[in-house]
Amino acid sequence: MRDICFIDKTFDSTQTQTYHLTIQISLDGCLIAVLDISKGKYIMLKGHHFFLKRPRLLFKHLSEVFDQDELFSSTFKSVDILYATRKFTLVPQTLYTRGSLDKFLWFNNVQEKGHVVIKNLFPKAGSICIFDIPQNLKEYLALKYPKSEIKHTLFPLVEGALKRNLSFPQRVQVHLNFFKDSFELVVVNGSILSGCNIFYYKTERDILYHVLFTFDQLKLSPETTEMVFHGQIPQVAPVYHLFKKYVRLTSFAKLDTTYQYSYTFSQLPEHYNTSLLSAYKCE
Repeated sequence: MRDICFIDKTFDSTQTQTYHLTIQISLDGCLIAVLDISKGKYIMLKGHHFFLKRPRLLFKHLSEVFDQDELFSSTFKSVDILYATRKFTLVPQTLYTRGSLDKFLWFNNVQEKGHVVIKNLFPKAGSICIFDIPQNLKEYLALKYPKSEIKHTLFPLVEGALKRNLSFPQRVQVHLNFFKDSFELVVVNGSILSGCNIFYYKTERDILYHVLFTFDQLKLSPETTEMVFHGQIPQVAPVYHLFKKYVRLTSFAKLDTTYQYSYTFSQLPEHYNTSLLSAYKCE
């Protein structure tokens, strides 16, 4: 995928202290969104793509992007940082005890040298998300944005779905958020989180297997369960049309109508960045 740069004509580089910045970091690259808080309008969307194989390479590539892009030398009113990693675990708040981060995470994940373990709260899910991140990357981001918390990319997907479902206690949904070779899967039953995982995939068969296995394990009805596609998956993707045969209520995600979006964003399908563009509202 090519790099992207969509900037609204109202963007003013001298007014960034009144804007909110969201940064999403993954092996696929770095996505950036700028929200004009006073107008409730997203006015910038940029993407620098890496397609890396290992997290330890992220610091080098991300620091180069930060050095080359003048946007990162600006001061913003607030900043959200989202980080994607498959090495995570969700622990109910009632079971979490201080000082147990490593024990919880490495119970079902393989520890990697040069990584540190951090956490953030998913309040609507009533859970603590514990995950790892390269230590040099964490230190770099902490130095760059000392007032910002690093959150897992699952945060806006989980919390956004639960928030939207507060008025729909009977609605069951499966949300799939796609990256280049992995996808996040979130199952919500009304305002309750029923399932959450991340899977790697190489073929469409892999995606079908993981999702349909989840339907079977959680006893989800293919007739009444809604399946929503987010992220980097084309609207013409065969896997989407395959799912339509199994799950009747399958659709692509829509942008939150609470906000306005620059006319320049229309060059991309809405569902590509719904998670990124909902992080601020999940606060």
